[in-house]
Amino acid sequence: MTDSAEFDLIRRRHHYRCSICRQPEKVTGTLLPVKGKTSEGDAFTTFPVCPDHHAKYMQGFFTGIEMKKIGITAEEYRNFLSEIQEVREAGDGLSAAEKGSLAKEETIKKIQKAQKMKMPKVHSDYKKEI
Repeated sequence: MTDSAEFDLIRRRHHYRCSICRQPEKVTGTLLPVKGKTSEGDAFTTFPVCPDHHAKYMQGFFTGIEMKKIGITAEEYRNFLSEIQEVREAGDGLSAAEKGSLAKEETIKKIQKAQKMKMPKVHSDYKKEI
């Protein structure tokens, strides 16, 4: 997407805060880039978001309010998601931050799957099923 120096300037312009939840980078962790539009018009740009919103963006779970905050329509968001899917299938050209985000997405999916499964209750003292 963007090189490191350019993204550092973008993060500074946004006061090192997530563009969606406005939490500071010190609280949320390293800000990651997502594609959006400027309020001036049709130009696409990069916005800094926290790891949670980046994972949500990459998985296709952005709501209308979140899309509005970065200035994109639902159709443009679907186009971004199809581009992201093509890059994932190719597997090349991902930065370390994007690879970390993909790993986080996989972890989130595993947690969600485990939460759906019924796990047996275990007594903490005896470590056996009740």
